[in-house]
Amino acid sequence: MSVDLGERERKEAASSRRFPVSVSSETPVQRVDWQSGGQLFDEVLSHARGAVDLSRAPLPVLESHDRSKVNVGVVRDLKLDGKRLRGELVLGQSERAKELAADIADGIVTGISVGYTISQETRDEKAKRITATRWCPYEVSIVSVPADPSVGINRSASMDEQSATTTPPTDNTTPPEVLAERERASEIHALVTRARLGADFGAQLVRDGVPLEQARARILDALVVRDQQAPTNQHTRMDYGRFDAISPGTDYGEDFRRAAVDSLLIRSGIPVARPHAGARDLSGSVYDLARLSLSRQGRTGSRFGESRGPELIKRAMVTADFPAILAGALHASVRSGYESEPASHRAWVRAVPVPDFRTQQRPILGSAPSLAQVGEHGEYTDGYFTDEMASYSVMKYGRMVAISWEALVNDNLGAFLRVQPALGQAARRAEADTVYALFALNSAAGPTMQDGTALFHANHANLATSAAFDSAQLGAGRALLRKQQALGGGYLSLVPRYLVVPSERETAAEVLLANATRRVNTEKTTPEWIASLELVVEPRLANTAVYLAAEYNQIDTAELGLLEENMNGPVVEEEAEFRKDVKQWKVRHVFGAKFLDWRGVVKMPVT
Repeated sequence: MSVDLGERERKEAASSRRFPVSVSSETPVQRVDWQSGGQLFDEVLSHARGAVDLSRAPLPVLESHDRSKVNVGVVRDLKLDGKRLRGELVLGQSERAKELAADIADGIVTGISVGYTISQETRDEKAKRITATRWCPYEVSIVSVPADPSVGINRSASMDEQSATTTPPTDNTTPPEVLAERERASEIHALVTRARLGADFGAQLVRDGVPLEQARARILDALVVRDQQAPTNQHTRMDYGRFDAISPGTDYGEDFRRAAVDSLLIRSGIPVARPHAGARDLSGSVYDLARLSLSRQGRTGSRFGESRGPELIKRAMVTADFPAILAGALHASVRSGYESEPASHRAWVRAVPVPDFRTQQRPILGSAPSLAQVGEHGEYTDGYFTDEMASYSVMKYGRMVAISWEALVNDNLGAFLRVQPALGQAARRAEADTVYALFALNSAAGPTMQDGTALFHANHANLATSAAFDSAQLGAGRALLRKQQALGGGYLSLVPRYLVVPSERETAAEVLLANATRRVNTEKTTPEWIASLELVVEPRLANTAVYLAAEYNQIDTAELGLLEENMNGPVVEEEAEFRKDVKQWKVRHVFGAKFLDWRGVVKMPVT
């Protein structure tokens, strides 16, 4: 909507290159929902308190969402105003920015579109509406045809109110051909925008009445031409755990693969915390991704006259993109399970990377000699670090997973991906099994330490007397930790940080911590220091004892060593299988666990 400014106002606005802008509203915008098989739905961006994440403000201003070019300005001073997000558009000093400033001042350019990611949403299947209850804008684009006509540049509050009151009501009797044309135009504009082919390209397709399928083909052809003119760099290793919006200058190949991986995960029902901005514009169908992968290499996806079929999948397998997309989606699904699995051992055990399978040697903390007094003109005497060491090795764990040729041809990749998080969960459980199995060794006395004595032993001064589980017992355990001495002499004065209990003692532990927090007087006052303990509940522990552990930054008590490639979870590698029509991957997780020092943990048997 143009604004009737006087000549002076137009000149002032053009020279200052500053304009009020209405960035977003709660006006429903029609989208295609790939999670429901490509159905149309209305998307609403909530502007309720806490719904809009402005952590990326100020927002860069682009033209037609083209992130391959540097931004022409920024939108700053963002704030919520009722059901709208407003700010100030500030254009830069470039020639293009000055041209846009003049056109905006004259009311020729007014369209605005916001780029965003959705982290939380609610669905109303009956009304075919999705409401983004938590979303984050990351860029604002100047466009010719905005999806939401109620927002724009030089929009005042009164104009927005007028627009809202004059918007015609939804007509439930709209002819099907009109709805179809709206869908065609909306889909073409969305595809062209995501492909960064420019608004003029999309407008021409719409004006020419090009059917949607033919428009897709022309868009792919244009992408092929662009990639041939600016070849992409193929990446042999990608981090599929990160799905940040791609910044200007990013390789188109990696951009496409990241969006495709997220699209597959979303279609399979696997949560993605920060999906790629282009993920929702890809169908997530194995066949569509195969055709796109072929097109990116200048090869047609329908050379054999069929848009679907085994031959299409076979030809896509030899591209750089398609196998990487399958492996990336598998990796991400396994990792999602690894990260979601409860892991109490990660609270109090130090996790460190190890370079290889050789025995890892760890010096014992506190092995420094005590300092001796030196008199005037006196001589410094020699002191020696002890050579006491703890050692352990990592072990390899893994499984093979495979998807049949028939499953790929039947487009059943989604079902395959949905079961893979269980492998990540199994990897995390294997870590916990290994750590807590150490407690059960030597008839629950723990592993034999480097001095030939079990972990929990009177000689180590870390085994309390059996008693009732109460604040007095915790106090006795704290005293044992406090009195631990360094190898070179002197008290370590360790502070208990973690209360580790079996699941049967969880409620009793919670009562102790709650009483300490609230200063509730029962028979005796619960000491306040207990409130500072972090409760760790582990069902693998026997219901015979509870434990106090010091912070691992104070002393190296227990260590979980992971091969460097496994610090963020299991690794997925492709395996060739020529005798069968299957696609195989190897899931590998390498780790080991060891108690390095007995001084940082106390066992308290309970009656």
